Amino acid sequence: MAGTIIDQQIVLWFNNLFGGNGWGSVILIVASLLVTILCAGIIGFEREYHGHAAGLRTHLLVAIGSALIMIISIYGFPEIAQSDTRDPARLAAQVVSGIGFLGAGTIIQTGTDVKGLTTATTLWLAMAIGLSAGSGNFIITGIATILAFVSLVSLRKIEKLASRRNPIIRIVVPSDRPILKEIHLVANHYGISIRDLESQIVEYQNQSVIRLTMRCSFVARAQVSAFIDDLREKINPLDIRLSTES
Repeated sequence: MAGTIIDQQIVLWFNNLFGGNGWGSVILIVASLLVTILCAGIIGFEREYHGHAAGLRTHLLVAIGSALIMIISIYGFPEIAQSDTRDPARLAAQVVSGIGFLGAGTIIQTGTDVKGLTTATTLWLAMAIGLSAGSGNFIITGIATILAFVSLVSLRKIEKLASRRNPIIRIVVPSDRPILKEIHLVANHYGISIRDLESQIVEYQNQSVIRLTMRCSFVARAQVSAFIDDLREKINPLDIRLSTES
């Protein structure tokens, strides 16, 4: 692979600086950390810009930590550097398996909504960026960062367009009213498929009520409007709201 060959030449050039006395490797390590900060910072900035809990600092720290572990794995054990049993990927494997707890902490489920999956994935990506840059694969790191950033920015618009075809409807009704059958009858009348349906007992205007949250699949805006108007007339909800945002 051309990118890998070029990266190997870059690493070799750094290692041979100053007559190969070791200072070149130090500069290479600094360069690896700087590339890590730059690439992970791009991904973290996108998350920070859109107000996610795991933003710029979190992504930078994850990536720098991963790069540091990769660097230690490669350069931190000079006494066994020439050993046939030495495997620099062993510490990296522990990073890959250990990042899961941090990603899981960013995922929140409320009713039918699941938030934080993309942020959890970008944290995992920041880990991979750190490992890649820490091992001296700068070109691969740069290409992956560019592709990831373009995907995050451009696909956001596509997701918004798709979400309009999968609206979420939230209905609040008194807790003693069975309305599921009526909702399904009205939905079938308009040819609307209800993909998810979640019910919760909540407090609304100082009374105990049922809040139904349902997601419709691939439905036109006119269908949804007619569906909601019919629901208002037939079940007389305390509140009914339409949303395209998870």
